[in-house]
Amino acid sequence: MAGPKPALRTRSNPTTVWNGVARNMSGAQSLNLLDTARLFALMNAVFHDALQTSFTAKYRCGLWRPVTAIRETDTDSNSATSEDDTWTSLITAPPYPTYAGNAAALSAASARALALFFGTDAIAFDETFEGPTPGTQGPTRSYSGFWEFADEQARSRIYGGIHFTFDSDASQDMAVELVDWVFTRFMVPR
Repeated sequence: MAGPKPALRTRSNPTTVWNGVARNMSGAQSLNLLDTARLFALMNAVFHDALQTSFTAKYRCGLWRPVTAIRETDTDSNSATSEDDTWTSLITAPPYPTYAGNAAALSAASARALALFFGTDAIAFDETFEGPTPGTQGPTRSYSGFWEFADEQARSRIYGGIHFTFDSDASQDMAVELVDWVFTRFMVPR
């Protein structure tokens, strides 16, 4: 008798998304239990290191989000900008500074960890997203590699209006360096 159908993951949470990718990859690549445990330990360690690093940058730099910048351009000392006090982002802006972008850092860290673990970024995979109603299935998208998915997640925050491009770019650069450092020093195979 088949077990219960697994619930769809909430797709806006990078932890859930990337752990789902790792779970699917561990099965698709036929990893043994020890390698699967190492993959998840590595992924979640760098995931949390990236989050801590991005949050530290947020409060060290204290940069305003696009919604504030657009609504208050009269205070930016730049005569080439004009304010729009009715502008709002498509995604509700979190109540903390913009730089560095958490989703960009988390996705880049996860993508880099997967690429280093498997020895390549070029592993194609599909990802099914949750639909508009919780618990329903939405679209399935195909990716040629982990970085393509990570970059799409970072760009979604720019398109949604809660980050600037430089937030995401800096976050991705930082996360790659962090993962490279962790990968060569911790949880290495014996």
